[in-house]
Amino acid sequence: MQNALADSRFKQLWVQVHSSLWFVPTLVIAGLMLLAPGLVELDRQAGETLRQDWPRLFTVGAEEARSLLSAIAGAMATIAGVTFSITMVALTLASAQYTSRVLRNFMRDKGNQVVLGIFIGIFLYCLLVLRAIGGEPEPFVPVCAVLGSVLLSVLASGAFIFFIHHISSSIQAAEMAQAITHETLDMIDKYFPDDAADGERAPPPHLASAAWYPVPARQWGTIQTVAEHHLLAWACKHDAVVRMEHKPGEFVGIDETLASVAMARPPDDKMIAALNDAYGMDAFRTLDQDPAFGVRQLVDMALKALSPGINDSTTAETCLDHIGVILACCARRNLKPCNRYDKQGKLRVLSIGIDFAWLANLAFRQVAENAQGNTAVLLRILDTIAAVGRACAGSAQRGALLHQAEVTGEIALRSAKSEAAKEELAARLRLLRAMLAPDAQRPGH
Repeated sequence: MQNALADSRFKQLWVQVHSSLWFVPTLVIAGLMLLAPGLVELDRQAGETLRQDWPRLFTVGAEEARSLLSAIAGAMATIAGVTFSITMVALTLASAQYTSRVLRNFMRDKGNQVVLGIFIGIFLYCLLVLRAIGGEPEPFVPVCAVLGSVLLSVLASGAFIFFIHHISSSIQAAEMAQAITHETLDMIDKYFPDDAADGERAPPPHLASAAWYPVPARQWGTIQTVAEHHLLAWACKHDAVVRMEHKPGEFVGIDETLASVAMARPPDDKMIAALNDAYGMDAFRTLDQDPAFGVRQLVDMALKALSPGINDSTTAETCLDHIGVILACCARRNLKPCNRYDKQGKLRVLSIGIDFAWLANLAFRQVAENAQGNTAVLLRILDTIAAVGRACAGSAQRGALLHQAEVTGEIALRSAKSEAAKEELAARLRLLRAMLAPDAQRPGH
């Protein structure tokens, strides 16, 4: 039980650290700061031999070494400032052009984090090596560390070129949508690995007669992670059944029912606190256990692109293409909740899955409502629904897509600006009705 609790706390801490802009740069800076005294000590042990064997590489005076290190340190400080400025400009542009919900993707980008750490780390490296240079009467020049600063400056030059290319690529709509889609698909593979063709997970036994007691939330915020193994350990310890009432990505307020427990007596304050510890909450959503957040980000990008101030239909269509990839993946997976049992096979945790109809509504409804009169985007929605429909495993999924197609078709036909657009939209809608009808033959069958 204690191990499960410690693991859940560590996981929540890792989510926060992983989303921060400081963790990886700190590691890089620490590594370069440790490299400086290491090379200085190497020079004390083997510096004389190196100067004799390679005089052209390892022979340098104290004054020349100070000048070189000072120049490199000053250059690194300047480049670090420029890099931070470029990063802030990119974050501002991304927030204004797309949505603030994509900013955390920039902050989590390992390439940007490593580059920032390299520049500041080399600056501190040069300061530490400068401090080790001795003067009269016993001059000491750590030639290995000085040569290391030159090599690090070459590395920094390459890193700066990479940074300019990477930051200019990452703020493009297609690159951003692709990154969100890749991360979302990874989350789906991790939490919903079963094929839908394998059938639904076994339904839980009937628990209607059990006495259910609410577990109130002790803090407010968005659920980022849920340590279900911690809920399982708690339920086994107290011979209870835990039913999750909220899943990652949902917002809960103080004293709102976070979960319900079926047990012989109401849970006391200590039990309630232990159950609350299984939930990691913060002010923002993350993709760590919430694949639907990837769809939400792409929808927000599409909505921003369709706003009158931006009016970028191409970006909206790009987002719809990537939404289709995510939904097609979900259509092939078993999204039903994966309940947890103890070693004796007794049900202990009632989990929460993802409803495909809800996900389809999230993906298409708002975009269609904001694309009124935009025939190209409305046609792309219908095309995306068709692409997802070809991947559907069951009639319930096709029914959910057909409902979204009907909603989109109603909006499209009502707001079309020409008879030709109406005819094209009506023809596309008829094809979708035939393909997504309950008795329609699935592709490949």
